[in-house]
Amino acid sequence: MIKSTFKNKQLLVVLLFWFFFSFLVLWFIGGGCLSPMNGSSCISSGAFDWMSNIPILNLLMPYAQWSSLMYFFAPIAGFVLAFGLIKWWNSYFETKQASGVFFLVLIIIALFLGYYVNLFFYVNETASIYTSRYSGQAVFSPYFCFSEKDYSDCANTVSKLNEEFISQVQSGKIKVATQYIPVSFWSELRRSMYFLFILGAINAWIFLFAKDLYYNIKESKD
Repeated sequence: MIKSTFKNKQLLVVLLFWFFFSFLVLWFIGGGCLSPMNGSSCISSGAFDWMSNIPILNLLMPYAQWSSLMYFFAPIAGFVLAFGLIKWWNSYFETKQASGVFFLVLIIIALFLGYYVNLFFYVNETASIYTSRYSGQAVFSPYFCFSEKDYSDCANTVSKLNEEFISQVQSGKIKVATQYIPVSFWSELRRSMYFLFILGAINAWIFLFAKDLYYNIKESKD
């Protein structure tokens, strides 16, 4: 239970240490900005740009600078909510499955899917506005890029598709041109505050996973 964590003073100290340490690491990677209102005076600005050259890691790192107070709040909210959810799950179902790797994968998939749905409806609303402006001459819809790491790569791909549809209209093959709005999923996620929420949730899981692993090893030796 959550109460047991706070009753154990040593465990509480470790929890607080991990919370502040992980928060500072996220803050430093995010530029270490000393002015949370406008993201200025960033002591580590550009220090992690080398991460953009590492395959797979370049999809998520480096993420955006903390340019508002919400960037500071997001990882805290993710940590607290994930910590409470995992502890409640383990306590309610009398299990430790929520502290396992499989549950972490489910959490990450659910969080990514939630961001995708939110992004889809947001861009789709914009697409609907564009469609109404062209009075039936073109139909706009979002086009999600998942393999491209940057918006420019996604925009180039979409531009070729849009040009092809326009050429088909001009040649008389189709009457209404489909026009895609480029949405680079990883680029949008990387610069959003929601990504920091996800990282905060992962940090909470890491603490609980390490705690259960420690007690399991200790019990096996006793």
